[in-house]
Amino acid sequence: RKPLNVLSNNSIGKHIRHIIEFYDLMMIGNETGAANYDDRSHVKVLEENRVLAIEKLNALGIEILDFKEDQPLEMSANYNIEEESPIAISTTLYRELQYNIEHAVHHMAIIKIALFNEFPEINIAEGFGIAYSTIKYQRDSECAQ
Repeated sequence: RKPLNVLSNNSIGKHIRHIIEFYDLMMIGNETGAANYDDRSHVKVLEENRVLAIEKLNALGIEILDFKEDQPLEMSANYNIEEESPIAISTTLYRELQYNIEHAVHHMAIIKIALFNEFPEINIAEGFGIAYSTIKYQRDSECAQ
């Protein structure tokens, strides 16, 4: 919950909430056929209550494991800060899942920086905040030497 200078006075919890909300919106897209990541709810309790955030992440994991097949989605995005003028982007559920994985890893990398700087006593798993392709590349490069 603590605002951290290294995060421009945002908290680690805000990054966790942001990840959760993106997955939530993807799950809505799974049900409705349409997704819009601009429609985040910014539920403050998710960034302040770690037990609730963990429960929500676990529930999302169970839902994702229940995916049976890919399906088309229409994503909306508004890149105009002056007015509402969303564009429609054709995508699929699996493509959005892949996007959300990479998006989460990106935010985990930011969280990792905050943890190293503000809470050095916390042990962080070796691969936390590192893309799977990077881990594989590093492993394969070490094996080749």
